[in-house]
Amino acid sequence: MKNILLCLISFIIISCQTPKSEKKENINSQSDFTKQERFIDNYANETLKKGNVNSISLAVYKNGETYHNYYGKIKENLGKPNDNTHFEIASISKVFAGSLVAKAVIERKIQLDDDIRNFLKGDYPNLEFEGTPITIKNLLTHTLGFKERRPPKLDKIWKDISEGKYENNSIEYSVDEFLEELKTVELDKKPGTFYTYNSVGSELLAYILEQVYNDSFENILESFLKSLDMNDTYLEGCREESKFLITGYNEKGIQAPKTRNILLGAGGAMISTLPDLVKFMKFQLESEDPLIKESTKELYLDREGDKTGYLWDVDSAEEEGFYYKKTGTSDGVQSVILICPDANYGLILIVNNTSEKAFYDWATLYDRIESDLIKFPRMNLVSTLKNDFIEKTDKAIATYKSEIMNSSTYYAKARDLNVIGYQLIRENRVEDAIKVFELMTSEFSDNPYVYDSLGEGYFKNENYKKALENYEKSFALDSTNTNAKEYISRIRKILE
Repeated sequence: MKNILLCLISFIIISCQTPKSEKKENINSQSDFTKQERFIDNYANETLKKGNVNSISLAVYKNGETYHNYYGKIKENLGKPNDNTHFEIASISKVFAGSLVAKAVIERKIQLDDDIRNFLKGDYPNLEFEGTPITIKNLLTHTLGFKERRPPKLDKIWKDISEGKYENNSIEYSVDEFLEELKTVELDKKPGTFYTYNSVGSELLAYILEQVYNDSFENILESFLKSLDMNDTYLEGCREESKFLITGYNEKGIQAPKTRNILLGAGGAMISTLPDLVKFMKFQLESEDPLIKESTKELYLDREGDKTGYLWDVDSAEEEGFYYKKTGTSDGVQSVILICPDANYGLILIVNNTSEKAFYDWATLYDRIESDLIKFPRMNLVSTLKNDFIEKTDKAIATYKSEIMNSSTYYAKARDLNVIGYQLIRENRVEDAIKVFELMTSEFSDNPYVYDSLGEGYFKNENYKKALENYEKSFALDSTNTNAKEYISRIRKILE
């Protein structure tokens, strides 16, 4: 599956509850899934040890069973997140608007090819390019054709929010002002031909929904949320600010400003809890509601092969089958929701840090958990044997070679062996690390980076000829591996 990237949030939580998990008895093996939960807990705790992420909130779904948990501390003595914690879900808000648009399409309130000017009051001759107007589909797929992402005043307010200028000040910018600014925007490309991510489209969709339903977007959204029993999900500014709104931290590690609802909120102003997001995930995977199929169908394919549905990112992969996802990024929180209906699993992952390192750790954790969910009920053999790899390396390697033959029960990934190898290096057990890296190269011989790791092991062990041999293998498989190239040059000078 393609890499995913993300984000969202801001304020605070103090209370602490025992982590909960929901259980159903229709999974293939209860004991196996309990073991999988322990793997997930270990992955999360290993991520926290890197020191770039303060807290992690996650939930998984597989074959009708759900598990959710919380890790770390929001900051220092603030405690860990819990079921009462409120998160800004940023751009994940968009897929709720997309669902409402899908419902309106099914109800024949609107059509995807409708000119959006049919729903706007006043004249907007500028909202077309060479005779091609902006349509509902263009709003859903970020293909408006705007020369600039946002009108100038709206853009300035957006940036001012990120700088904290509206922490204690109200935003003096109305929907009417936005519509007036909309008359000044310039299109420099045909709508439907270029993908440019923005929040203007979703805000316009919210306004159009108000027109066709003759009701406020807040009421339309709240009705949908109530139908899903999502009672702790709402638009920022539409309820008194929760004392449980989590504090997020930015690139500099300082408290990030809170998200503010500039217009109608469809672009990124929703707040939710993890249990409520689990309900939304289960709805996507278990309900027969036709809006799910409608909202996740492919509407646009860009030049890089990325596909978009009703504000969802949609695609398919060999193991996952069809899947769709959405990430959210506020100034202080990163989040993602993944839905894989063909493989019957889902994942939600939220951290309250947005530094580059935190983002990398968040994405890596996402990938580790998602990889296990794809394979389940097959188990990650390296995770199963992790303690033995660390404490009794030779025994673990022998067990691995024996058990990996049972492909119906176990699977393994090079990355997991690599993690163990580098842990052994950090513990100054280089010879054991080399044994693990050698196992990795024998199991994943087509992967250039396994030879890079083995090369490093031999280099640290001052076996420069073996190190050179493996770095050369790595570079032969991937000529873009600059690390291998640098070590090859360095070792050759040592061997001269």
